[in-house]
Amino acid sequence: MPRSSHVTAATGSIAAVTAAIVRDEALDNIAQHACEVLKVWECDLYGWVAPEAQVTCLALWAREADPGDAGWVGAKLSLDEQPSFRRVVTEGRTVAAHVGDHNVSHADKLRMEAWGQHSSLLVPMIFQDKVMGCLQLVEKRHTRIFSARDRKMATTLASLAALAMHSARLCAEVELLATTDGVTGLHNHRNFCERLAAEVVRADRYGLNLAVLMIDIDGFKSYNDRRGHPAGDTLLRSFGGLLLGHTRAHIDVVGRYGGDEFAIALPNTTAGVASTARERLRGAITRGRFFDMRLTAKDTAGAPTANRVEEVSAGTVAERIRTSVETDSFGTDLLPPVITVSIGVAGLGEHVGSVEALIEAADRALYRAKQLGKNRVEFGETRLA
Repeated sequence: MPRSSHVTAATGSIAAVTAAIVRDEALDNIAQHACEVLKVWECDLYGWVAPEAQVTCLALWAREADPGDAGWVGAKLSLDEQPSFRRVVTEGRTVAAHVGDHNVSHADKLRMEAWGQHSSLLVPMIFQDKVMGCLQLVEKRHTRIFSARDRKMATTLASLAALAMHSARLCAEVELLATTDGVTGLHNHRNFCERLAAEVVRADRYGLNLAVLMIDIDGFKSYNDRRGHPAGDTLLRSFGGLLLGHTRAHIDVVGRYGGDEFAIALPNTTAGVASTARERLRGAITRGRFFDMRLTAKDTAGAPTANRVEEVSAGTVAERIRTSVETDSFGTDLLPPVITVSIGVAGLGEHVGSVEALIEAADRALYRAKQLGKNRVEFGETRLA
């Protein structure tokens, strides 16, 4: 996955989880209803995304719980090993089978015997002519020949399941659009502020450190005027990817604050002052490409994982970002630095005591960096709000 898409995925995960909960509840209800109305032993619902070579169990309901049922949800079936499932999802066909049927493939018969099935009915879950999975009805007590009425009812329930899956995907997409910046894929202003507020509450509750970086691209207007808005958007996306390369996935919160201004929340991190970071890092960053400076276990050999966060201050992170921008060229036909950045750093408890004051302190430090000549890191004043 490209670096610039990591935050899109990370931000979208919240929406995806929420949508999945709603979807799973709906699918569980459909599976139970199918068993009760059609009086079968079990109903399973499988999701499929073309052209994947497997289906995934999304819901299961049986008249009597089996010890393996709970673990089966989330299990994947290979279409290469399940001919009936393949026909259903790739051809949109309904497939009925029972163990005594001579037309049943050897692979399907082995599956039915292994799962204790006497009969099964596989129905495609279709929404707007698109197959999204399949619904499986299972009878384990005796051989059952599913009637035309059974098939019609199963097809209706399968359509409802497909609609639930489609609605969940739409909800996730809408939530993603509402929380991410359309150009960079980073958290947008509103969502960044909400995430920061939550981190402030967490830091205050558990006595943790929290730092914020406010970052402004120096000379962005000139770059945009010179090369045009499409090139400017490309630069912003590249810069967003660079920020992700200097932060911790699923821990730090990276957002586009507005225009050419970005913000990063660094949980469990002190503000600090990295006095020697600039020269030490200048030789470590490769010219002409983005360098991933995220910490790994090798960076702190022998140190407990839980303590690694505290070993790097927000000031060090800020210097890494500033130096990387200064030594990396964003344009192929211009000598670096095409742009530079000014960064303001503030820490909760070190400089301020509230979310509003934290942003304000980092913003004042950023303004001071701009006033002092740009392409530098400045720190918030040490005073509690």
